[in-house]
Amino acid sequence: MNRYGKWLCSLAVISVLLAGCGTKEHETTQGAKEEQTADDPKPSSDAPSSTEHSSSKETKDQTSPTGKEEEQSTTKEEQSAASQPTVSLSYQEGKQTVTKTATLQTSNNQHFSLYVLEGWALDAEEPGADVLLHGEAFARIRLLSEGETNYEQLAKEHAQAVDANAARQQTNGLPKPFADAVWYTAQADGVTVHVIASAQPTPMLLTVHAPSNEDVLGAVLAMVATLQKQ
Repeated sequence: MNRYGKWLCSLAVISVLLAGCGTKEHETTQGAKEEQTADDPKPSSDAPSSTEHSSSKETKDQTSPTGKEEEQSTTKEEQSAASQPTVSLSYQEGKQTVTKTATLQTSNNQHFSLYVLEGWALDAEEPGADVLLHGEAFARIRLLSEGETNYEQLAKEHAQAVDANAARQQTNGLPKPFADAVWYTAQADGVTVHVIASAQPTPMLLTVHAPSNEDVLGAVLAMVATLQKQ
């Protein structure tokens, strides 16, 4: 074999050896990867993801004690209302004597207190007047100043402003505080208006508006009779 032939033979042997080494190295690397993959733990489906953890945290953060605060506030209001003194008031409603529970309430508008019957509400109407409300009926209470002592004139003028034919009524059938009051009644558009100017229980002008088929005067007078200035 000449020198050129020997050189080709050596080149072929080297190529075979290199191919074998490459294959062995590839198999070794692939085996190492498979072994590493087998050793690595798979993520558990039971473990919470970062998204779930964040969502849970946001849910907790969004939970506020507002509902409890509102519940506590409502409870305090109910307790406050329940702690107010109550009395039983009796009054005439038509030909019947009615007795109901009344709760003490205070007006910050004219600085007085009185007992308000069930179904009625006391509210400030304007700086110089408060009203007792019950459905379509209401009674306006205005305390009089020291100079307003002409009860006849006050009652008559207010009644005639509703109806020029307003008539004066006898007060001997009214509850004791109003026995010496001046009382006029007027009619207008199916409404009966009672105007009472009285020195007792404190100087006041009382105006009661109610549908003509409703008798609320007795209930109003029973409440107003309990009025006391603060």
